[in-house]
Amino acid sequence: MDCQGKFGKTYSNPMDKKILIVGHGLAGCALAMTCYKRNIPFRLIGHTMPGEASMASSGLIAPITGRRYVKAWRIDEFLAKAKEFYHWTESLLGSSFFFPVEIVRYLPHQEGRMAWERRLDDPEYTEYISSKKYADLDQLGKPYGILTGGYRLETPGWIQAVRAFLATNGLFEELDEPYVTDPAYDGHVIYATGAVDPTFAERIIPNKGESLLVKMPGWHIKAAVKEEVFIMPLDIPDRFWIGSYYQPWPDDPFPSEEGKNRILGSISKVYREEVEVLAHMAGVRPTVNDRRPLIGSMPGHPGAFIFNGMGTKGTSLAPYWADQLISYIQGESMLPGEVLPDRYIPVERRD
Repeated sequence: MDCQGKFGKTYSNPMDKKILIVGHGLAGCALAMTCYKRNIPFRLIGHTMPGEASMASSGLIAPITGRRYVKAWRIDEFLAKAKEFYHWTESLLGSSFFFPVEIVRYLPHQEGRMAWERRLDDPEYTEYISSKKYADLDQLGKPYGILTGGYRLETPGWIQAVRAFLATNGLFEELDEPYVTDPAYDGHVIYATGAVDPTFAERIIPNKGESLLVKMPGWHIKAAVKEEVFIMPLDIPDRFWIGSYYQPWPDDPFPSEEGKNRILGSISKVYREEVEVLAHMAGVRPTVNDRRPLIGSMPGHPGAFIFNGMGTKGTSLAPYWADQLISYIQGESMLPGEVLPDRYIPVERRD
């Protein structure tokens, strides 16, 4: 089977089956662009629903996490793949969406400060932990450290650009209603539907996050700041993305006054001037209780696959695991057991 886009690019699939990707958020777009790069025939479809996490995301990749300042899971290989992938898409889309960012971590406790000092002397953390200081931060009078090697994807803009590019090539369709499985479809189907559509997201825990787009003229720190919330500088002067307030198993996917007030309360602890709220957003993230994504064959559904559960780390995880899943579908490699969806099925129920 060959498929030719409007721009004349020809795709060939050694398994002679087209891939249908259901879900047009960050995960689905990463899968689609991976197929495009690898010359594998595919089609991306999606239905816009309230609470889509990708459209409210900061797009931050933080290589160091937690109170002990440890490397995020497999961050070295995930970050290398993410940089290669997003920069490739930028060259194709003709615009910039992926930017390096430093991250300020406050060190309020002695234990945290000691852990930070140990990381400064650890050669495995050289590219992520810095001893540099900034005058604007020193004026706040709070102990802090600087994380380097972080990145930010301007997620909504990137997704919209990918959708437009694929639509121009005849490879993307926006649906008027949610996708209903077609038993007559003779191909592979990947469900990358996140948490807002539970139909194809068994074992996903919906976790609502809220964020604000604000104007803060008196905040001059150019790095992302992690306090009770993240303060993320944007490309427009005085504009910042601030979040997030978390709510597992939310009653609805919409922004709330409680979430807005909690975020504003957190900002007031580090910024005393007036904050102008320009937008209030909410997104329901697809999380998993063991903090590993769900990627691979859907148990009991031949030819169907799941690509979900990346939670707050979708920006760093999606490019790597999209490539791994496509390789698995093509029969080129296996997937590790720690991400397989059937890891939650009791042994007696497995085939």
